[in-house]
Amino acid sequence: MSAPYVSRVAFEPVHPKTLAVYCSDGRFTEAVEDLARHLGHSRIDTLTLPGGPALLNRWASDYLESAGFTKAASFLIEGHHIEDVLLLAHAGCGYYHAKHGALGPDIAVEQQLKDLHFGAKELQTAYPHLRIHLYYVRPHGKTIEFEPIPREG
Repeated sequence: MSAPYVSRVAFEPVHPKTLAVYCSDGRFTEAVEDLARHLGHSRIDTLTLPGGPALLNRWASDYLESAGFTKAASFLIEGHHIEDVLLLAHAGCGYYHAKHGALGPDIAVEQQLKDLHFGAKELQTAYPHLRIHLYYVRPHGKTIEFEPIPREG
């Protein structure tokens, strides 16, 4: 049996107050953490599965996936006393390609934006205290851009 690996990162016993909900595509993980730091959040809780915020939309995603994802979001928001939520969708998402690819990339992006707004509305209704921020993420060469999406009034 080999010796355990000991991380150089110190354990912080206090939960973060920010939750990032995004696709599990690992190409964006470090960039999302960088965005959070840029916004003043040194650490974040994360909720990631293929499609990310799409799973908050029970009408557009699989009901069982949506129910489980929503339950996990509620657990984190309530149990960790979350104050800010970052909802992020990204260009070229395989989840949307699988569900909407035959309709073309413009339809997939349109659905992603609808899902961001739907998820924000659902979370805001359930948790009025939350500050919710929407982003559409696009890679440009070796950079990643986070386009803020205005909330629907």
